[in-house]
Amino acid sequence: MNKQITKLSEIVQKSSRIIVGLMSGTSLDGIDIALCECGDRTVKVKHFKTIEYNPTLRARIASIQSKEMVSLKEVTVLNTELANLYADWILETLKQWRVEKSEVDLIASHGQTIYHHPISEQTSTLQIVDGDHISTKTGIITISDFRQKHTAVGGQGAPLAALMDERLFSDETKHRMLLNLGGIANFTWLPSKESGEDIITSDSGPANTLINEAMQKYFGKAYDETGKTAASGTVHSELLKYLLLEPYFRKEFPKTTGQEDFNLDLVEELIKGYQIELEPKDLVATLTGVTIKSIARAFDKVVGSKNYELYASGGGLHNPILMNGIRENLPNAEFTSFRKLDINPDAKEAALMAFLANEFVLGNSFTVNGEEVCLGKISLP
Repeated sequence: MNKQITKLSEIVQKSSRIIVGLMSGTSLDGIDIALCECGDRTVKVKHFKTIEYNPTLRARIASIQSKEMVSLKEVTVLNTELANLYADWILETLKQWRVEKSEVDLIASHGQTIYHHPISEQTSTLQIVDGDHISTKTGIITISDFRQKHTAVGGQGAPLAALMDERLFSDETKHRMLLNLGGIANFTWLPSKESGEDIITSDSGPANTLINEAMQKYFGKAYDETGKTAASGTVHSELLKYLLLEPYFRKEFPKTTGQEDFNLDLVEELIKGYQIELEPKDLVATLTGVTIKSIARAFDKVVGSKNYELYASGGGLHNPILMNGIRENLPNAEFTSFRKLDINPDAKEAALMAFLANEFVLGNSFTVNGEEVCLGKISLP
C-alpha cells in the first residue's frame, strides 16, 4: 500500500487531528492561516495568523478575478505560484509557532476563487492554488477544492459556512444568526432546534469588496481602515437606491454571488449613467451603506420580527462604521462575540476549512440538494 495512504489511515484513527486551515477570500486582502485541533464535532483554534498579499500580488490576482477575458497564462502561473507561496508561508508560520510540521496531520486549502457563476442549470466555480504543490512542498497531506462536489450535485458551491455552523453552533432554545463579512457577506440563520424551523444559508450581497475596490482606486489603500474614510463622507441616497435595485437583490434565498455581480465598474456605470457627482469619500460612504442596507433587508426577510443572537466574523468586523450601521438597522439582534462559542472570529473561515477536511477524512457527509456528499480532494506528498 502507498505509505501516504497508510499514513492517512492512521490519521483517521486518531481521536483528534491537527489541521492547518487556509482561507483567502474575494477581498484579496491575504491568506488566513489557522492551526486547529479537530475532533468529533469540535474545532479548537490553537494559533491564527493573517499574511497580507503585497500590492503587486494583489493586483495580479485582481487582473484574473471575476473577469470574462483574462490571460490564461497568468491563471496557470498563479495556480502554481500561489500554491508554492502558501506552502512557504505555512512552513514559516509553523516555525514561528514552534510547531513541528510532523505534528500537523493535514492542510485544508480553500484556494483563491477567480470566477463564480451560479446559474440554475449548473453552477460553475473555479478556485486556483494547486493542492499537489502544497502537499509536495510541505510534505503534509492536503485536502482542497471543497466547492466542486457541492456544485457537482446541484449546489451553488457557496456559502459553505453553514455546514460547520449547523453542526457546531445550533442551540436548543435560542435563535442565532451567523454573519461573515468578507468580500461578500454571507449568513447562516440557525433557528432554535425546538422551533423546528429550517436553517437558511445564503449570501446577502457585497460586504467589503466594493469598499476595497474604491479604496484601492481612489486612495491607494487596500481597505478602509476602521471605516475612517466612510466616516468622513456622506451617503449619496440616489446612488444607494440605484445600487439596491440591482437584480441580485430581487432573487429568492438561498443565493450566492461574487465580484461578477458586484464590482466597481458596475458602480461607475451607474454614476455615469445617472450623471451623479460625488467625492471619493462619499463613494466609500455610499458603498458602506449598500453593505449595511442589503444585510438589513436580507435579515428582515429571513428572520422577520424574531429576536436572535448575532455572531459576526470576517474583516468587516473591524470596521466600526460598518458594524455600527448594521447594529442600528437590526433592532432585534443581540450582538454577541464569537469568542462565546470558542472561535476567534477572524479565524472562522480558515477554521471552516479545517472542519471540512476533518469531516472529509472521517467520511462524514453533508446533504446537498438531496444527496449525501463529502467535500474535498486529496493531494498526497
